[in-house]
Order: sequence, then structure tokens, then C-alpha cells
Amino acid sequence: MDTYPSQRKGLLTAEAFASFLFWLSPDQAYAARKYLELRQEIVKLFIRKGCAHADELADRTLDRVVTIAHLEPDKYPSAISLCCGVARNVWLEYLREKVHQSLEDDRIAAPEFFDEDISEHEVRCLSYCLEQLSARDRDLIVKYHQFQGREKIETRKQLAIAHGGLNKLRITAYRIRLRLHECVTGCVQRSAQS
Repeated sequence: MDTYPSQRKGLLTAEAFASFLFWLSPDQAYAARKYLELRQEIVKLFIRKGCAHADELADRTLDRVVTIAHLEPDKYPSAISLCCGVARNVWLEYLREKVHQSLEDDRIAAPEFFDEDISEHEVRCLSYCLEQLSARDRDLIVKYHQFQGREKIETRKQLAIAHGGLNKLRITAYRIRLRLHECVTGCVQRSAQS
């Protein structure tokens, strides 16, 4: 991983950016076009990797590249090579952040309506809200919470294969639970008011 100061927020300066543009080309107009082309290529690179935050990661990459080129302009003869190297590090950091976040998401307790002490009315609301989900989401969330022990582990492995990996499955299940929680809460409140 690169250890340049740009990893800490707020250290990108106007001087460093101007130096970077000059490093790209002494011609200001050409340097500006080259910068935009580099950014576009980096965004495409992250999109090809399936990243939902390609613009953000491209900006993070370019912030670091600007500082690196400012500090050591003679060390890197090719802007695109430098960008690709830094983008790789940014991508690996992003993957580690995603894994950490998905593990935290999975530790979040299930919404209250999954408790044992639920009323008949809450069960009707849950059934209604499950029917409001798409067939795919309904099937996923039911299977995700259906079994115990070894059967649960095997079912989740199969779901993970079908839904793009364990981390994606956990995040998707969490988001479906949140939608169900909002729907059930709203249903219960509406019934209490009538």
C-alpha cells in the first residue's frame, strides 16, 4: 500500500495539483484534458471491477497520484502506470472496507418483529409485508432465516453462490430486513390508529 501523505484527508493542495498538471504537460489546456482522460480511465477500471462507487474511488486515486507526482515527479515517467498502481491499492483498501462493513452489518440484531413474543396482528402485518416484496427478495429472506444449525449454514452457502457471494448476501438480507421492519412497523401503527 502506498504510504504517501495524501492518504490523510485534507493534504491535497492547490500547489500540488498545479505541479501535477505541469507534470502531465507544460501546456495547461492539454494537461487539463489529460487529467480528465485519466480520471475517465480510472472510473472505467473501477466499473469493470464491479464497483458501485467508481467515481469516489477514482477521486481517491487521483488525490494520491497528485501528491505522489508532486513529491517525486522524476520517479514516475508514465501517468497511467502510476494511476493504475495507486488504483490497485485503493481497490484493495475498498475491498477490506467492504468486508469489515459487511461483518458489522451481519452482527446487527434482527429487527424487533422477529422476536418470539409477537402478536397475531404483527404476524398478519409480516405476512402482508412479505407479499409486498419481489418474489426473489421474499424467497431470499425466507430461506435466509429458515433453518438452524448445519442446515442453516448449508442453505446460506447455497444462497451466497446464487447471490454473488457471502458478503453481498449478508448486505442484501440486512437491507430486506430493514424494509420489512419499516413495513411491519407502519402496518402495526396504521392498525392501532384505526
